[in-house]
Amino acid sequence: MAKKDSAARRAAPQTERFRPQRLALAILCAWPLASQVQAATPTETELKDVVVTATRSEAQTKDVAGTVTATTRKQIERSGATSLTRALADEPDVSLPGDSRRFGEGTINIRGIEDNRVLMLTDGVRGADFRSPGTTNYDANNRDLPFVEFLKQIEIVRGPSSSLYGSDAIGGVVGFLTLDPADLLKGRSFATGASLGYYSADKSTRSTAYLATGGDKLQSLLMVGQAHGQETDNQGDVAVQGRTRSAPNPLSWKKTDLLGKVVFTPSAAHRFKLTLEHKESQTDVDAQRVGNTASLARITTNLGSDSLQRDRIVLDYDYTPTASWFDSLAVRLYAQRQATDNENLQLRTNTSSSCSASSAGTTNCRVDQNFAYRQSHTGLSVQQEKAFTLWLPQQATWGADLLRTRTEEAKYMTWTNLATGASSNTLIGDTYPRTDYPRGHTDQLGLFAQDEIRVGALSLVPGLRFDSFKLSPEDDPLYKRTDGRSAVSKSDSHLSPKLAALYAMSPDWNLYAQYVEGYRGPNYEELNRWFANGSQRYAVIGNPELEPETSRSVEIGSKYAGPRWGGQFSLYQNHYSKFIEYTLLPSGDPRGVTGYSTYQYQNLDGVVIRGGELRGYWQALPALRLSAALAVTQGSVTSTGEPLNSVEPKRISVAAAWTPSDKWGAEWRLRAASGKEHIDTSSTDYYRPSGYGVNDLSAWWQIQSRVRINVALNNVFDKSYYLWGDVRRAGLTANDLAPEFYTQPGRNFALTVKLDY
Repeated sequence: MAKKDSAARRAAPQTERFRPQRLALAILCAWPLASQVQAATPTETELKDVVVTATRSEAQTKDVAGTVTATTRKQIERSGATSLTRALADEPDVSLPGDSRRFGEGTINIRGIEDNRVLMLTDGVRGADFRSPGTTNYDANNRDLPFVEFLKQIEIVRGPSSSLYGSDAIGGVVGFLTLDPADLLKGRSFATGASLGYYSADKSTRSTAYLATGGDKLQSLLMVGQAHGQETDNQGDVAVQGRTRSAPNPLSWKKTDLLGKVVFTPSAAHRFKLTLEHKESQTDVDAQRVGNTASLARITTNLGSDSLQRDRIVLDYDYTPTASWFDSLAVRLYAQRQATDNENLQLRTNTSSSCSASSAGTTNCRVDQNFAYRQSHTGLSVQQEKAFTLWLPQQATWGADLLRTRTEEAKYMTWTNLATGASSNTLIGDTYPRTDYPRGHTDQLGLFAQDEIRVGALSLVPGLRFDSFKLSPEDDPLYKRTDGRSAVSKSDSHLSPKLAALYAMSPDWNLYAQYVEGYRGPNYEELNRWFANGSQRYAVIGNPELEPETSRSVEIGSKYAGPRWGGQFSLYQNHYSKFIEYTLLPSGDPRGVTGYSTYQYQNLDGVVIRGGELRGYWQALPALRLSAALAVTQGSVTSTGEPLNSVEPKRISVAAAWTPSDKWGAEWRLRAASGKEHIDTSSTDYYRPSGYGVNDLSAWWQIQSRVRINVALNNVFDKSYYLWGDVRRAGLTANDLAPEFYTQPGRNFALTVKLDY
């Protein structure tokens, strides 16, 4: 294997590595200082239908102009979800396109918009950029997701949100809120607990433990999670190497997550919170089915080892004075670093003397590769709020965001002739180490203001955000181009307005409408990438002429939240201008690499996405609750009329929950989708999956006040089905010899035992 240490030394930013021992020490030192309060009998955490991501302050979902949903800790536990894909499976307008071959889930799609156009926040901190697996499925950087056991709520805001969050929120925002000490203490001075689960779909076990302590002024929490498992099952059973393999690639993985928090409240006006997180994951795969093995026929062994490490530190300060020109002040200072290493070992048999992946010959060789990716964030956020009356009652929110993002990448490779022992770091004309784009940093400044003006039953919410960014590449000797050009810098600024209106027909029934604009600047890869594959004769190049993407969104809808029934109906249309897309240049285009099929990031004239959603619930009986959600979306490129492939087919979810007491209950869920009808096949003749309907059952039993069991039986009728996002991500074609490789798991079960003391 390639030397991982050398890649880490090359790509790691010059910051001290966070060590989990320090996290544990900080939390443990804080516990003895906590004052004692009267213990109480533990009960299950109840979370109100309140969100903070949609407006950057607490608001009930029915009072937000726009579509926002919250998935609570209780819902996650009762469904037996072990991943974000499972936790959000019942959201028909949200999907998580995954990579069945190697890298799994790593991006979120909201109403047809995905990747770095959807902002992901964990306790207010942005996640690392997503980098899609390469053509040969070797290198990727997933947007690492928190342990679901650490979450108290997942909030999803649909549509452009740049007026509050700036760049990267052009398609929506996903907010992950992790547990605080108070969520587990619930008025006690001490709380501890653990959970242990088994999941047959990937033969995995998961274990978590927490310890919380505190009083009125000082509280602390330490959570530890660990999981390990194997490849995710599918409906294929042909376990051979090559293009006809339908069984999943042999794979093993393990993850460890450590989360600590200290909350200090010296008085009613002041609150400090320190959050520390350290996460590591490791995956080893025997990729017996390589992406397009027809062009990689000389590869007879392909072993991968992927590691990820993420460290996060956040300091929050909240100030609520009794009398001042503002009502509240929130300051957040944070730093985060994510490091990804993808290692590969290939054996190439009967290949050319230059160790080609495709050309035949008499040489046998070994190829060792390492792809290292590093990204760090350092940021400061300040937000203030004030309620006042100036002719009319108003609630104003304003603030600023500062962020520096550092990104760097490195690729290492050596190959060895197995007969002679001779080795080289030059393969098919490329000399390593090298990088596809130079290291550098991006500085972002955002200034935002929003006001809620109440005129009787009508609330008007105007908002405006100013964003400025500057992308600055740094000198990088590993950045080697053959066209004689240098990396470019980029800067730009933009104003993103918003106007929303909400009319209260009654205390439970609201009508709303909103107009929102979005904005996203190009990133390093889109501007400066340079990669050429001499064996397969294709190249991927950046575009220094790229302009920022913008969007205009209109949404109207109605929300009702009564004691027995409720629902939401919405219609929306989103126009995206200068949409940045990965496109194949025409043959002979002077911008391309001579003699190569050249792909380049380009601004399309525009993309339009429109659709409608319907959600509802009915408390039919005291113990029976019915719910359903439907999403219908269409998207197309305005200049060509071709459909937008990232749009999901029509999807629906239906659920019936039976809860005769607080001791036990059960739930039935149906997830269904139509076949994907409108597909742009200009670059790929995609496999067309048919529609499906999948039934899941789950049940829970509170054996006693401190012990609870959750069990789930998924895909009860062993349905064989595909997810369109997975098919699209893999480029699965209509003539594939074994499409079953990309099917979802058959009948499977999950069992979790949870203890709370």
